[in-house]
Amino acid sequence: MTLVTQEDSDFTNIFRTSKNGFIQFAYSYLGNMQDAEDVVMESYIQYWENKDKATFQTSNIKGYIFTIIRNRCIDILEERKYLLQKNDELYKHIIGEIELNISSLKGCDPSELFTSEIENIVNDTIKTLPNRTREIFYERYLEQKSYKTIAENFGISVKGVEFHVTKSLNVLRKKLKDYL
Repeated sequence: MTLVTQEDSDFTNIFRTSKNGFIQFAYSYLGNMQDAEDVVMESYIQYWENKDKATFQTSNIKGYIFTIIRNRCIDILEERKYLLQKNDELYKHIIGEIELNISSLKGCDPSELFTSEIENIVNDTIKTLPNRTREIFYERYLEQKSYKTIAENFGISVKGVEFHVTKSLNVLRKKLKDYL
């Protein structure tokens, strides 16, 4: 047979009469009903597990449980504050990276990148052409000479000049296929 002490009876009475008020108190600070209920139930359990060690008067069980609830609410709010501060730091870091990327993209001129890249490809490709084809290409496109003048300079026919120009243009088209 189990003996029910006055203290057990007082606790049962406080549990029945104060539970909802405690939950509303915790909820008013935590803003989450599940958290509030958990805090109150954990506080009752903590009281029950430590009632024999407690240095309070049995007439103030309600005040003791209320203090546990208050302290647990403070702990939860401190945890939330800490997490929000960490999230804010992370958010500021991410915003900084995004702003840096935007700035970098705004400062980037794709036409300059492609122009220098294309120039390098053209120069490297022209260097690989046979000497006569390369010289005819230079006279035609850099010196803007006519086919007839180039033919006279090299002692070949206009068709021969056309052959060398077509040959160099075909090689350049192949090398620049990704840009055309």
